[in-house]
Amino acid sequence: MKKNKKKTARDRRVLIAALLVGALIMAGSTFAWFTSKDEVTNRLSASANYGVSIAEDFQPPEDWIPGQPVNKDVSAVNTGNVDAFVRMWLEGEMSVMKKDSTGTAVPASITAGLGYTVTEDGDTMKGLGFKYYNSGKYYKVLSTTERTNPALNGTNSAVGDNDYSEVKSVQAGGYLVYAPASAKWSYKTAQQMTMRVYDSGFNGYVTEAVPKDTVVGPSGSTGISKTIEGGAPCVIDSDTFVPQTPGLYIFRRTIDLNSSSNTADAFEYTGYVFDGTDYFALNYDDTDTKSDYVLPDGAVTAATSTAPQAEPLTYTLEPSMITLYSASETIVKNNGLTWAYNEGTDTDPAVLTATYNGGTADPTTTDDIIIKVTLDNIKKSTATGTESQQWTHIKTTDVTGINYIHTFYYNDDLEAGDSSAKLIDSLTLDPSVTQKAFIAFDFDLNVFLESVQVTVDENGNEKTTPVETGGIWATSPAAPSSGSISSASPAAAAAQAIAEIEKIAWS
Repeated sequence: MKKNKKKTARDRRVLIAALLVGALIMAGSTFAWFTSKDEVTNRLSASANYGVSIAEDFQPPEDWIPGQPVNKDVSAVNTGNVDAFVRMWLEGEMSVMKKDSTGTAVPASITAGLGYTVTEDGDTMKGLGFKYYNSGKYYKVLSTTERTNPALNGTNSAVGDNDYSEVKSVQAGGYLVYAPASAKWSYKTAQQMTMRVYDSGFNGYVTEAVPKDTVVGPSGSTGISKTIEGGAPCVIDSDTFVPQTPGLYIFRRTIDLNSSSNTADAFEYTGYVFDGTDYFALNYDDTDTKSDYVLPDGAVTAATSTAPQAEPLTYTLEPSMITLYSASETIVKNNGLTWAYNEGTDTDPAVLTATYNGGTADPTTTDDIIIKVTLDNIKKSTATGTESQQWTHIKTTDVTGINYIHTFYYNDDLEAGDSSAKLIDSLTLDPSVTQKAFIAFDFDLNVFLESVQVTVDENGNEKTTPVETGGIWATSPAAPSSGSISSASPAAAAAQAIAEIEKIAWS
């Protein structure tokens, strides 16, 4: 018993010592716990080359005439690596040069160029004869360039008596009705003629036979061989008549040799204003029964006579009806055009028509410019089922609520590297467009394209609607300057897009 007591005491001493050592160790350290950490990297790679553009084949003619179709193939092409939905729409604008209906009054004083500014619009305006410009109007100058008439000259290309120019065409008829007071001019006799000419030996005018090709003219005219008696009115040779005094000149031509009296049906009148260098065209009668450059009925009135060829006749001018030929240029934006759509039939193509009403209230179409855009691959309203590789037409109104926007949605997604079916086939200036509608015009057909990427779900399946949140198409195309994607709120945008796309049957 005594021995066990000793052992217990010793054990107690060892335990106490161990506790003291442990206390010393804890005083200089902290507890340590088992820990673990892990890291996983999930890499998502994107290499988006998103590019959808317009592809076209178009070679415009130099001169577009009514009824002439011009090939213009237009489609969409996906040049990127992301599938897309696309839609296209058309707008147009034109610059129209058109004759002013009233013209400009002939100035009382004729000066060089009539005081107008030489147009700076390049060769096009000058090629049309509009050399001068003033107060928003262009003024036509008659050409003096003579061109050969093959029917009369045969194979001879040299300029001769049978050649013509615009000035000669105005003078055609061979009778000078009106000229400035004490005007000077010259012309060459086309054949031997009996005339009253000045004879210095007799100190007066005598009647004599003047040989062919004699240059004659009134007193004071330059370059003449014989001075003839009197001024206008008189018979002239219109092929060689050359004015020398600035002012207004009026000519008469006979259009009915069998007329029994001097009436408007027997004659027509033409003229120009000569400024010393240029020949300014006068405003002409644009009725279909008149020749070019003919003055309006009533501008010149001749004394009545039962013998139309009796000379001389007296003439009365109506100054308000004798005006300079002037034209104005009008810039027609898209809202100045009326667009109409006809989906055609199973055999007739769909057509989108742009009409400019001529800028007048005239209900007739004589001053209208009508351009037809023939479409291709258009889904007909009578078709059943889903027709991919076609375009569906949707008509909406613009912000005014008045003008229509004709938009064409492609009924299939446009896969990367693919082209859509052709939307536009050709353009035609309608055969009903008349000469009265324009002197010249330029028409720009603007084709707009919008696209939105095709999205996929978490399983990699393509969705049949464009992006449903974060901005999508609104009901109508946005203006080109505002971008192709709507900035509407996601909820509102999704509702608009779904309602719209349900009409289209995307495949």
